Amino acid sequence: MHAFLTSDVKIAPGVDTLEIRPETSIGIDDVRQIQHFLSRKPTQTDHNTVIIYQAHLLTIPAQNALLKTLEEPPGNSLIYLVTDMPDQLLATILSRVDRQPSSPKNAPSPAELKKFQQLLTQLLSTGVGERLKLIEAQAFTRESALVFLDQVEYLIHQDLAQVRVYERVVQTRKYLKANCQVKLCLTQLALDLT
Repeated sequence: MHAFLTSDVKIAPGVDTLEIRPETSIGIDDVRQIQHFLSRKPTQTDHNTVIIYQAHLLTIPAQNALLKTLEEPPGNSLIYLVTDMPDQLLATILSRVDRQPSSPKNAPSPAELKKFQQLLTQLLSTGVGERLKLIEAQAFTRESALVFLDQVEYLIHQDLAQVRVYERVVQTRKYLKANCQVKLCLTQLALDLT
């Protein structure tokens, strides 16, 4: 069995492919459906393929149930966890999947990259007061704050020495997704960049 974590997958649907497309969350019943699907023999190919879109919507109990499937795979199977937010998955899940690189469409344009790189450089090289002024001057909405975090994460992946910053970005994204106040979240990020 092979399990993959990716932000995009291109596999033609077929009899031996099960696609999970959640509306709100992915629960234990969905994982049971996956387990049942993987227990049968493939009919048209040499393996069964499961694609879980928006894998970050797996509930904690569902992730634990899926973990059993990842540890003891039934026969020849391929499982794709498709998400742009792998930080929402349990570490035990992440340790059992191969990460596939993000598709180039998620990369920022050169102009966007330069803009966010300049802002990040300013945030990292100034004092707390200046950082707070820089964040305030951006007038972020929830959507633009999430885009900013995506761009910062992209920049961090270019320079893996910025692991501490990455951890702060992941934490801030969780707070924003939990509907915390945008200004408060970004203020905390600015304060944590010391």
